[in-house]
Amino acid sequence: MSDKPDIISREEIDELQATVKFLAFKDGRRLAYYEYGDPSGTPIIFAHGTGSHVHVMLLHHAAKRKNFRIIVPDRPGVGQSDFQPGRKILDGAADIAALADHLDIGKFGVMGISGGGPTVLACAYSLADRLLFAVDLAGAVPLYRDPEALKKLGTMDRFYAKIGAKLPLWLFQVPFSLIGFQMRTMKSPQAFVKMMGSSMCKPDMDLFLMPDMAYILMRDFQELFLKGAKGPSYDAQVIYLDWGFDLSKIKARVEIRHGTEDLWVPLMFSEWLSKTVLGARLTAISGQGHFYHMAYGDETLGAARELL
Repeated sequence: MSDKPDIISREEIDELQATVKFLAFKDGRRLAYYEYGDPSGTPIIFAHGTGSHVHVMLLHHAAKRKNFRIIVPDRPGVGQSDFQPGRKILDGAADIAALADHLDIGKFGVMGISGGGPTVLACAYSLADRLLFAVDLAGAVPLYRDPEALKKLGTMDRFYAKIGAKLPLWLFQVPFSLIGFQMRTMKSPQAFVKMMGSSMCKPDMDLFLMPDMAYILMRDFQELFLKGAKGPSYDAQVIYLDWGFDLSKIKARVEIRHGTEDLWVPLMFSEWLSKTVLGARLTAISGQGHFYHMAYGDETLGAARELL
């Protein structure tokens, strides 16, 4: 592991934010996307976690060093992307295929973290012939109705998982609106750390106590709620519901990386995934948490480079 996490400056965040582009669909919906890293590098389309594209900026420097072009669409209703009523997880794979076509990319790697894991698996299921690799970084899996799995989650995540599987969207949106209000008014990274503390293991907390790291993740959640709470609420809730495809039918090889101390997404989720997807390989990273994968980009992208 590298000696220090690779955290970009606030000025770089603003510069990368300004590079937003849009893919317009025939129905008028627009998908916002950003590009980081090496423009001429091997393309990776990245599925962000339950947040926005901003936390993927942590891979910007490493992507330059490892010669990867990282393309990050905000999912529908997140950031500047338009909401898509009735969206299913497999629709995320269709959006990624359309984005690759729009950019004239034939084959590409797909990678995602946390709430982006379902999109990675949807791509592995429906786009296997276009993938250079599929890397799942502590991704969500359909275990949120399993009582034993719920016990492993942090307090806040357990609460939302329990109500997300039961409530209609309009009602599930109410508690999410409270988070959105807090994010819109929040100025202090330290306040953000305090708010998220129940879902953090010590390695994650050590990262969050670095002001620049806390700042980028605060900005990430502020961007998440740019268009209100409806999109973020739906983006979270769809993970708790039926995914609409059988993960055991995935034919693409899936590389899984997961920190052993993770509380945001427990290791047992990736252990289950490695047993469910034929040919999947799990690398358990001892003593690390959820945000290790983004903060130590050379390790994460180095593993992807080895797959090529």
